[in-house]
Amino acid sequence: METTGKGLGERLEREAVPVECPICRHRQWLSAMSGRCDQCGSGIELFERRDDAHAAMEQLQAEGRVGYLVPGAGFFAVVSNRTFGGS
Repeated sequence: METTGKGLGERLEREAVPVECPICRHRQWLSAMSGRCDQCGSGIELFERRDDAHAAMEQLQAEGRVGYLVPGAGFFAVVSNRTFGGS
């Protein structure tokens, strides 16, 4: 699955985009397609297309994880709870 389009990737090279973490409400600025919230460590992935973001959400749910879809200006962010070590 294509998670990034050329347009969003080029945009991130020029400017960071804001994403509000729905888990802790920290406003995080990302300049890459994926990253983490500086405050709570939640994973953040950016997508150009809503369909791709929904597919990522479904994968998280299949793994038993919590995910949130956060629409932004020209992108969709999927924010997921942290994972911890284990078996």
